Amino acid sequence: MMRGIVGHAVALGLALGLSAGAPPMALRAQGYRITGTTLAYYFELQPVLSDSLPDSLATGTGLVRQSPIGTVGCPDGHTQCYFYRSEKLTHTVPLTQDLEVTGWGLGQGVSVYAHVRLRAHLLGESELWTRENDAFTALAAYGELVRERWTARAGRLWLTSQLGVNNFDGAWLAWRPRQALAVEGYAGRALIQGLSESFTSSELGAVDLLPPDVGAILLGVTARYRTTKGVRLGAEYQRELRNDRAGLYSERVAVDAAGSVGGASIMGELQADLASSALNEVRIRASRPVAPGTNAAIEYVHSTPFFPLWTIWGVFAPVGFDEARADASWTSAGRGVSLTMSGAFRQYQDTHTGVGFLPLRNDGWTAVLRGAWRLQPGWELTGSYRRDIGFGASKSDGNAGVRWQRADGDGWLALTGSAVQNIFEWVLANGYVVGASVDGGWQLRPDVRVSGQVGLYRHIAEDTQSTTVNWSQRRALLRLVWTTGRDPGMKP
Repeated sequence: MMRGIVGHAVALGLALGLSAGAPPMALRAQGYRITGTTLAYYFELQPVLSDSLPDSLATGTGLVRQSPIGTVGCPDGHTQCYFYRSEKLTHTVPLTQDLEVTGWGLGQGVSVYAHVRLRAHLLGESELWTRENDAFTALAAYGELVRERWTARAGRLWLTSQLGVNNFDGAWLAWRPRQALAVEGYAGRALIQGLSESFTSSELGAVDLLPPDVGAILLGVTARYRTTKGVRLGAEYQRELRNDRAGLYSERVAVDAAGSVGGASIMGELQADLASSALNEVRIRASRPVAPGTNAAIEYVHSTPFFPLWTIWGVFAPVGFDEARADASWTSAGRGVSLTMSGAFRQYQDTHTGVGFLPLRNDGWTAVLRGAWRLQPGWELTGSYRRDIGFGASKSDGNAGVRWQRADGDGWLALTGSAVQNIFEWVLANGYVVGASVDGGWQLRPDVRVSGQVGLYRHIAEDTQSTTVNWSQRRALLRLVWTTGRDPGMKP
């Protein structure tokens, strides 16, 4: 951690040092902007512990049996049957604080940027919230130098692309030889996506049984080209090497294209894992207006999970699926009514498992319906329903809400009701959750905004032991966003 912080400080120091020879006019144009986001959560939790009872109290044979408390599991060769029981209701209140700092005018085209996150536990049970013990994380911290044809950054960086979010400590260079063409290259010490920690950190060891014992170097290059007719082309190559050069952690490539033909917008993308010769994703989508206020689209997707070579999960050869999807949307002319419908059917690849007289399901489908109605200025009704049927499980959920917003946009209030039902074929219980929440926000000042949410959710389980209880969970969220300093895009 200290080595990473020192690296960020060096990057910022280099950027500041570049301003030493800047002319007085440039120094007078210096400025900064700081944005802070404070998030405080409140969650009620119902712990569940494993317990047992003598198998003599259970009736029947086999693994699943009946007992005075309900269904229990009785493994062969054991004298005990096992079940879960609910513990006393508890709660936790974690806090996160994000700070984004931008500074400019440090020299011709020189600026700095940093985004850090602080975490703390306020009340209730500790160690129940993800990474609450990680008090400080630098998500980004770099210096930037901009010229007419190129831009360079150095420090802690993160980049988004078809291949995901790439976190690394290193350098990034973008070159624009022509207005329609941009080429980017990046290299540095690879970090875990979403964690901003090295591959050998304890953060990864806590969730993976066989974490890598050597760090990685990230190398990548991307190219973007756009024609005068609106056709866009892109490609990216990325490689993660062990620090000792003894092998690969990953090697991937992605290409994408978009354009229009006969009034229809067409896009396609492909992602491939070169290290394991797997085609991770192929996506082709076409959409076009079919009538005033009405659009339609069709899409084909092939998807196979990607796993880097250092993790054992890729050994299990996860299967992918092929999916066909259709979407349609309609918006009324001047009446504030909109409707969206979509449906999809997917076919999973052969898992080479199961038995002949009881074949496993290898397909699934999804149906979604969404709607909104703006009753009058400031008031809107919304609703949605989604149904998923797949291998081993199914899910249905719906919600309906009403939202009010002030005419000046400084405040809003919303009420939402929801219901979710999950059915799993490979567990002994299923149930559903119903709930309601109230959301609101207010612009206290031009540079201070506060918002919050309070919700109550009722969990109702079916076919469970009498030792587990249905319970209601209360949740709350308070968000405060503030800024100081001037906007670089605004004139004094």
